[in-house]
Amino acid sequence: MLLQKWIIGVIVTLVNSAHAQLRDGYELQDDAPDVFQPRLGLTVNAKHHRVEVSWYYLSHLEGDVIVVTNEEPTGTFLSKAVASSSASIFREGSGFSDGGSGSGTGETFDQSFLSVIPLSEQESILENENNRSRITSSRIVNWQYSTPPTDVLIELYPQDKQGWVTTELIFDRSLSKMVNKHTSCYGYWATILRRTGQVLMTRCFRAFPTWMNDLRGKIENLRFKDLFIPGTHDSASYMDNFHPHNETVVTKYSLTQDDDIRTQLMHGIRYLDIRVGYYRASKPQFWANHGISRQRPLHEVLHLVRDFVLETNELVIIDIQEFPVGFGKSKDIHRVLVNFLHQELQDVLVSPDVTWRATLKQIWDTKKNVILAYDKGSVVFEFGSILFESVEQKWPNKQNLADLRRYLSFTRDQMQGIFGSRPIAEMAELTPNAWGVITDLYGGLRRMADEVNRHVSRWYASDFGAGANVVAVDFYRGTTIIETALRWNSIKTIT
Repeated sequence: MLLQKWIIGVIVTLVNSAHAQLRDGYELQDDAPDVFQPRLGLTVNAKHHRVEVSWYYLSHLEGDVIVVTNEEPTGTFLSKAVASSSASIFREGSGFSDGGSGSGTGETFDQSFLSVIPLSEQESILENENNRSRITSSRIVNWQYSTPPTDVLIELYPQDKQGWVTTELIFDRSLSKMVNKHTSCYGYWATILRRTGQVLMTRCFRAFPTWMNDLRGKIENLRFKDLFIPGTHDSASYMDNFHPHNETVVTKYSLTQDDDIRTQLMHGIRYLDIRVGYYRASKPQFWANHGISRQRPLHEVLHLVRDFVLETNELVIIDIQEFPVGFGKSKDIHRVLVNFLHQELQDVLVSPDVTWRATLKQIWDTKKNVILAYDKGSVVFEFGSILFESVEQKWPNKQNLADLRRYLSFTRDQMQGIFGSRPIAEMAELTPNAWGVITDLYGGLRRMADEVNRHVSRWYASDFGAGANVVAVDFYRGTTIIETALRWNSIKTIT
């Protein structure tokens, strides 16, 4: 018996050691080469809703300028020799870690507009913001464009081939709510110029409301498991017209998104992570929750999804993942919930008979668009004509960037050799622990998201993104995950 225990102990030690070596060997690197350069991106941070600019291009030369405008620039760019107080210079390396995501058109898919890429510096979310080296100047050389000459809003002077800078421009969130299935560029444009005024590239804020249909010729014979699906974590944890200046102790650690479900979908999100609470004495009784915090009426979320797919013919996964309030140990409330879900979505629900093995074409052929997945096996078995098995979430539960990086690296290695058709979601966000919430150690979920989103964007734009399936993030507009997903999907092939 002692010998057996000793042998088991040795085996466990060796396995743990091997796993540790494997984890170290496959650790993600922030400086990994970008697969899709050149890139230029516009994003919005979560903490202050400021516009950010990111770039990655190997043809960088000293004297290059990145300018931002609030309309599509036309005509010739000309520099002024006159000093101006209306614009600011931000030098690469300012490192403000606030995030965001742009997106596409409903008619044609133009890969040239896909943009992204951050530069990573700080490793800790507790870094003092005063140490970040933003440089502003009231006397600068401005650039103008168009006729009559119009001043650019911001000038950035990149010191390297890659960077990520937070500007002082506040993004008007009402613009996002006006996005529809025909929307292309809106809000702001960024342009890289040589010192001579030669334009290298121009990019804009975009929405991708019909990207699956736009890419249909490339992806329709693939399964969900084969694709890079952009998603959001706690997708329904948002408040209408909420501004971070109004943050409370509760909202700091309960809100994970700024955009409502329709806006998320219009910008390209196709995986929704929904947690459901049941409140017997409430009307309505079912709510989308974040933990015990009640967020949005569930029927509102479902109607927004239904209306979106009927308008666009896109495919969406609703993944019911947790039941934090009101369900108890029996399946009684689960049965009520499933019947409610079916009642609200029955005309758009994909039959589980097609299984997760179905290609997108096979799903489209059913004339249905919503995959309803459910994270309770016995209920899925009972309602096999309504529910798919849930997406397998890889949940880091990490409080800092380094641990998140190691977790994603290690679990990705574990995923190798898994040949099932059930999608796998990498939950690429930080999670505060209870003590950190009580003491406000992290400064809130917005601060945490802003610290990691540019790193996450960088990782998935490197060759690490080739193995991604579902990737869910907090405050997705602080990432470039949608653009990156579309780029990877545009080169997917059947294996």
